[in-house]
Amino acid sequence: MEIKNFIKIFDEVLPWNVLSNLISFANVSNFSETKIRGGDQPITDFKVRRTYSHTLSNLNMSLSNIHWYNLLYFYLRNGLALYQKDCNISETIATISTIEILKYENSGFYTWHTDHFADIPRTLSCILLLNNDYEGGNLCFRNPDGSGEWEVEVKPNRLIIWPSNFLYPHTVKPVTKGRRYSVVAWAL
Repeated sequence: MEIKNFIKIFDEVLPWNVLSNLISFANVSNFSETKIRGGDQPITDFKVRRTYSHTLSNLNMSLSNIHWYNLLYFYLRNGLALYQKDCNISETIATISTIEILKYENSGFYTWHTDHFADIPRTLSCILLLNNDYEGGNLCFRNPDGSGEWEVEVKPNRLIIWPSNFLYPHTVKPVTKGRRYSVVAWAL
């Protein structure tokens, strides 16, 4: 069995009008510098990650934020159910811990990393690609030993799900032109 078999891709996850409205929401949202794990406290390190995030929550004062959190939660849960079925996983996914919209502008990137940490345990990682009117910014995976790099084809409305553990290092290559939007989420 190959590691790659547990990286699943689902297309046309959202209705197209919903995707268009989500991109419009992202265009007017406030983003902040995205942090990485740096010892005891999250830190900003533009040598490792140059991207901006807008965290969605159902506990926010903004009704738009609550709307997008709840709607994306629904569609991501559907994607996770498809993942479980495709991978023949019978264990229940308890919850989605975080949903964020990410914005990668020119020169935005994220170096090789995995998504599971002792203090932030994650079971499955999800990225929903929102647009493709940019250059660069490709999501790539490789084997844990650094061999066998594999690139995900950029396609709007494409959901990629994979295990968050050490076996799935991944990167987002630098954006060379335009702005890349995606939604990221992690399941427990």
